[in-house]
Amino acid sequence: MENVSNGSRSRHVVFGAGQIGPRLADALAARGHAVRVVRRSARPVGEHEVVSGDARDAAFARRASEGGAALYHCMNPSAYRGRAWEEELPAMMEALIDAALANDARLVVLDNLYAYGPTEGARTEATRLAASGRKGRVRARCAQMLERARDARGLRYVVGRAGDFFGPDADEALVSPAAVQGIAAGARPLALGDPDAPHAFSFTDDVVQALARLGDAPDVEGEVFHLPVHVVSPRELYARIGARFGVTARPRRLGRLVLWLLWPFASLFRELLETLYQWDRPFLVDDARFRARFPDVGVTLEEAIDGTVAAAQGSSTEAQGGSKASSSQSAALPSL
Repeated sequence: MENVSNGSRSRHVVFGAGQIGPRLADALAARGHAVRVVRRSARPVGEHEVVSGDARDAAFARRASEGGAALYHCMNPSAYRGRAWEEELPAMMEALIDAALANDARLVVLDNLYAYGPTEGARTEATRLAASGRKGRVRARCAQMLERARDARGLRYVVGRAGDFFGPDADEALVSPAAVQGIAAGARPLALGDPDAPHAFSFTDDVVQALARLGDAPDVEGEVFHLPVHVVSPRELYARIGARFGVTARPRRLGRLVLWLLWPFASLFRELLETLYQWDRPFLVDDARFRARFPDVGVTLEEAIDGTVAAAQGSSTEAQGGSKASSSQSAALPSL
């Protein structure tokens, strides 16, 4: 792997230790950086330095970022609910903006695609942020916070927007390692909306490598990039995964009517109704800008499926040793 161009060993600080943060920490270390991981708990993250605390606390975020040349925002709110997003995401963003300014660091933000809302055709980085749902509006608000801080306070930042995750550690995604294990065992995976609608998925290892490159690149500040995506329908993606195991994967559809019937019994289904537009029609993303700037980042769909299957098989082996949960499919949540 290519190392940092100037050969210096700078400190990079990763906020968040969920689906992306730990693997990003490893990738940054491989590029020659000293790495600190900031998370809510004190649980270790490999061999990396870990600082625990609440990143919504601006004073804590500044202290945790001391000496950092680049800060990476890979945090999610505590729950997949509109109210949690409204209360937590802006506070996280404001604290990391302050931390980046206090340490003269670049802020690298991992974002999703909610802020665009329903859109005809493929979303580009120039597509208007026109979301009407609570989660999309709060994502758009966070994007505006970055722009204001750049214009008024000199913030150096770059944003990478990813599609729905699949691959290693995508435990909160629709196509999670648990879902892949279920396919291997003959279970029918879940599909929201229209399982035949083309959808923008991002392979987690591509996301990790893309963020690491955005942290080092000299010419990306103030920019937004769509990280590498694979546009494929859930049915086709499941079918290709099933073929690796010699089984036919037939998805079980959760459509609008089913979600409406179930939402009084579980808030998750009500929240999924808000973003069902991402799944009941083509959800397209143009990643050409990132690929032109970083042509060596991103694997083929076949390679991504190979990595997804291998990761799920590794998780299954760990589960048999008692270190992982059961292989039933996780909740059908978008990745970010």
